[in-house]
Amino acid sequence: MQEVLNPALLNRAPELHQEFRAANPFRHVVMSDFLAADFLKSVVMQFPEPVEAEMLSEFGDRSLKHTVENMRGLGGPFEAWDALLRSRKFIAWLETVTGIPRLIFDPNYIGAGTHNNFHGQSLDMHIDFNRHPKTGLHRRLNLIVYLCREWDIAWGGCLKLQRDAWDRTHIEQRLYPPLLNQAVLFETNARSWHGFDAITLPDDKRHLSRRSLTVYYYSKHREEDDVAEEHSTIYVPDWIPESVKPGEVLSEKAYRDLEKVMYRRDHYLQHMYKRERTALDRATDALRRIAQLDRLHRLIRRIMPWRYRR
Repeated sequence: MQEVLNPALLNRAPELHQEFRAANPFRHVVMSDFLAADFLKSVVMQFPEPVEAEMLSEFGDRSLKHTVENMRGLGGPFEAWDALLRSRKFIAWLETVTGIPRLIFDPNYIGAGTHNNFHGQSLDMHIDFNRHPKTGLHRRLNLIVYLCREWDIAWGGCLKLQRDAWDRTHIEQRLYPPLLNQAVLFETNARSWHGFDAITLPDDKRHLSRRSLTVYYYSKHREEDDVAEEHSTIYVPDWIPESVKPGEVLSEKAYRDLEKVMYRRDHYLQHMYKRERTALDRATDALRRIAQLDRLHRLIRRIMPWRYRR
């Protein structure tokens, strides 16, 4: 465990727990120098290169993000990272830091793994899907470890944690740049809104990208007042871009910025309509099957009435 994780963090669990509990806008903690120095070097050097054919969003359109969920399949340091994440010792440490008992590791890394975001990519404010799509477990924690060789806050891409993404007037927000070997651990629930602004790298820095290791943890149960209806990821598209100002002629940049916002909003609406249609089709099919069973039951009663006599 200590070959991967910075051993100094192991003894800081009680201190980190206090930071986690006291944090706003929701419970989280930020940890510098998260990985051991030698392991950090190897995982940065062997970080997987993007495959263009795999760079698709969850809506199936072209994306500027590359993800690898098969962590063990990457071998080398990624296999060691996977071994740490599933180890009882590390999970017990997470439970101490967060106060969340009986955490369960996701070996399939659904939605997690290696994340590589390139120039122009952004992530609208959202809350994550709250149940594991295969097991139905409650999603409880996100752990992100940044592996950016170099980063400037002016380049965007900073993790934003926000209390209420729908509130455009009273914005309570924390901003964390994706600094090398910095980890952010935060709870996931119906209030843990997060995302990041578009990455805008200078021309001479376009070889860089926003890289991270990401993993999610689950549990069989959660506090009764924290339980919500099962849902997929819920996005809130960006508001009117800052480049669009009242009383001014719409510039080319302002138009493009506004176009991007409307494009993403349309995609979210299409996704929701499709999801609603699928749910309605399933409900209709279930009702049809129930009606068939009812007709079958009445037929059996007519054919074999003696079976129903008392």
